[in-house]
Amino acid sequence: MSTRIKLCEVDDFSDQQVLKVNHPLKIDKSIVIIRKDGKFYSYENVCPHFLVQLDYRSGQFSIYQNQVIMCAHHSALFDIETGLCIDGPCKGQSLIKVENEQINQDIYFK
Repeated sequence: MSTRIKLCEVDDFSDQQVLKVNHPLKIDKSIVIIRKDGKFYSYENVCPHFLVQLDYRSGQFSIYQNQVIMCAHHSALFDIETGLCIDGPCKGQSLIKVENEQINQDIYFK
């Protein structure tokens, strides 16, 4: 049986929709976890345009109409559910998906 790596708890989202956590396997990377309609979507916190982080301040992200997350640096818009860039300088490219699994009130790296 493999050891599960816990990323966060559901309660960590009490007053926010997006959470930034350290990547458990890549020491220099972080993961953005987005809560939408009771589901959690997670991606490496790296825009494919210039390989910069999506947050405009550490842990602060722009979400629009509960549909897209915007890269703070060049306004690329990514679909929350798929990670696909739907508008901006890297249109057609995608965020790197990080599989997660919710077990009770905990969210694990999968």
